[in-house]
Amino acid sequence: MPADDDSERQRVRRRDPRRHRSGRTSVRTIAIVNQKGGCGKTTSAINLAAVLAKQGVRTLLVDMDPQSHCAAGLGVPESRIETGIAEAMLSDLDHGFDPAPMLWQVMHGLDLLPSTMMLAGLESPDGGLYALPDRDRRLARVLQGCSARYDICLIDCSPSIGLLTYNALRASTQALIPVETGYFSLRGARRQWGTIQSLIERIARPIQCNMLPTLFNPESRLAARILEALHQHFPDHLLPMVVREHEPLREAASLGQPITEFAPGSEAEQDYVALARWVIDHPPQVQPELVDRRSATSVPPPQVQTSTRVGELALRMQAGFDASPPENRTPDQAGASETPSSTSGIFGEGRGTESGSDVAESDFGVIITDQGICFRQPGVPEQSMSISADFNGWSTSATPMRFDRGRGCFEAVVPLPPGQYRYQVVIDGRSRIDPYNESTLTGETGASTNCFTLNPTS
Repeated sequence: MPADDDSERQRVRRRDPRRHRSGRTSVRTIAIVNQKGGCGKTTSAINLAAVLAKQGVRTLLVDMDPQSHCAAGLGVPESRIETGIAEAMLSDLDHGFDPAPMLWQVMHGLDLLPSTMMLAGLESPDGGLYALPDRDRRLARVLQGCSARYDICLIDCSPSIGLLTYNALRASTQALIPVETGYFSLRGARRQWGTIQSLIERIARPIQCNMLPTLFNPESRLAARILEALHQHFPDHLLPMVVREHEPLREAASLGQPITEFAPGSEAEQDYVALARWVIDHPPQVQPELVDRRSATSVPPPQVQTSTRVGELALRMQAGFDASPPENRTPDQAGASETPSSTSGIFGEGRGTESGSDVAESDFGVIITDQGICFRQPGVPEQSMSISADFNGWSTSATPMRFDRGRGCFEAVVPLPPGQYRYQVVIDGRSRIDPYNESTLTGETGASTNCFTLNPTS
C-alpha cells in the first residue's frame, strides 16, 4: 500500500486507459442499505470490501452516506478529500467523465469513492440533483464510467429514503440489508424489507435482496430466538451466515483500519470471509444493464394498497419522484398550492384526524417560544420526522423531531439567533413543504422552501 511522507494513504490519480478491459458495460453492484442506525451497515460495507480485495476481487466502495464514515473507517484523511461522489453525480456525464481523480486507493485491489460535505445538501431544494432530468440515474452513469476497472462495486447507502438511496438501488444488481439481532430487530426487519421492496417495485426491474444478521451475540438466548424468527419470516432471503458482535471491529474502525489489517485471521475477519465467499458464489440471477433506460419519471407506478405503511411509503416515493422540478412560483402561489388538505396522510391533519392530535391546527408550523423556535407537526408514532434547514446544512437527520404522545404531535425546539431562515419538514426520509406555514421562498432550481424571520428582541 503506497504511503507518503506523513504515512497517509495516497490519492489515486488517473489510471492508464490501456489497463481498462474492453467489452464491459456494467459492474456487479451491491447496495448495502438500511435506514436504521447502529445495524452494522458501514462496518459491513468496509470490511466486506476489504476481504473481497484481499481475495483478489477488484473492488470499488462508494460512500453514499453523508456522514462519510467509510473514509474514517479506512484511514482516508478527511481534510485531504477535495471531491467525491456528490461532485461526480453533478458532473457533465455526457462528455467522457472520468472519476479517477476522485478515487482513493486504500489497499491493493480496493478503491474508495468518498463522500464530501456536498453530499449532505445534494437532496436539498437547491442542491442541484433534483433539477436534473436523470436525477434518479446519476450514480448509475458515474459507475458506468469506471466499471471496466472493477469486478464488484459496494455502495454504502444513505440512512434516509430519498434520491440518494433511490440512485443507489437503481444502479445496483443486488441489495444487502444488515439486520441487527437485537430486541427491536424483527419488527424493524419487516419494515425495512417492505420499504426496500416498494422502492424496487418503483424501479420496475429485479434486484436480488438478502438480509444479513449482524451484531449477533452467540451467548444471548434473545439473539438466538430473534435469529430463528428471522429464518421463519425470511426463509428465502436470510443469508446462511451471521456477523457476530466483535470488539476488534470497533477497535479497527477507531484506528481507520479494515479488519483484514487490524486483526487478520481473527473471528471477526472470518465472519466477513464467509460473507465474501457467499457473494462470490452467488451472483445475481438477473443481470440488468447498469443504466436502465427507464427513469423514475417514466416507470409506471406500482399497484399498492394505501392502507398499509409500505403502501403509504410507496405512494410518497411515487409522488416525490414522478414530479418534475416545480415551476417558479411566488410565495403566495406556493403557499396556496401547499395546503394541508393536499398533503393529507403525509403530514396528517388537525384535530379529529387519525393522528389523534390534541393541538389546534393554528398551533402547527413554526412557533416562537422562550426556549427557541418550535417546529410542530401532527403525525403518528410510527412516523419519523425531522427538520432540514439552512441552519443545519440541509441535513435530514441533524434536527430530529420528538413525538409527544400526550399531545399527539411531533416537536423540535431549536435556539436560533435573529435572522431569516429556510426549512422543509422531513417525513420518513422525504423532504416536504410545511403546509402550516404559508411563507415560502423559491430557489434557483424552482424548488420551494418554507421560511420565517426571527426578529431581535427589544
